[in-house]
Amino acid sequence: MKILGSDYDGTLSHHGITDEKLKAIENWRNKGNKFGIVSGRGKTFRSELLQEHPNLRIDFFAACNGAYITDADGNVIFEKRCSDVSLPKFADDLFEWGCKCVHVNAERYVCIVQKAEHRPAWVSERVTCLPEDIPSFDYFNQVSVQLPSVEDSTIVVEKIRNKYSKWLNPLQNSVCIDIVPAGINKAEGLYRLMEYYGATYDDVITVGDNINDIDMIREFRSYAMKNGVEAVKNLASGIVSDVAEILEKEI
Repeated sequence: MKILGSDYDGTLSHHGITDEKLKAIENWRNKGNKFGIVSGRGKTFRSELLQEHPNLRIDFFAACNGAYITDADGNVIFEKRCSDVSLPKFADDLFEWGCKCVHVNAERYVCIVQKAEHRPAWVSERVTCLPEDIPSFDYFNQVSVQLPSVEDSTIVVEKIRNKYSKWLNPLQNSVCIDIVPAGINKAEGLYRLMEYYGATYDDVITVGDNINDIDMIREFRSYAMKNGVEAVKNLASGIVSDVAEILEKEI
């Protein structure tokens, strides 16, 4: 049994979820292997994705960069929570450092905006709140922000590390930052899945395209997308144009 953990944005989603990919995934799984997504996307993305692509079959979904992992049926395999950081205080810091809105994956999803006009068009008013109205969450799995430039994002990553490194791990992905509990990244998520399936280190294969994939690309035998950033391609064992290439080759 082999386990292929694929990033989603820019990787599995590159050129769309085609019939070729679906057939390659089906063939891979029919051979007794496991296929799933390891993403910075939030906890609700699995159901949204499968609703949009009902023929897509995955054995696991590692959301929030590995902080929240479910099996094929959506049952929780692993969850890491941060309960030591005050969300209102952290949001205040992020606003001070130039972030306009703060996306929180916790007991439920909420988007905290510094001002009402900062609400992204794709976010419902129902899940949006101002700093003074932040829900009283006991924990969060991931906080995500976006900055105007890569340089701004890099600066904020350093500020988070300087102030919150004991509790949080900021993962930069171009202008975006996903902030997860300390010790969490995509590689750690794959280790949890390896233990869950009773697999060995050599059974795990990864593929990604961007900076937040580096931990798993460096840790395991890996592929990088041709459209990916150079830092990822330099670490990978091979370069591919499509996830289907890996599935066919590894069989």
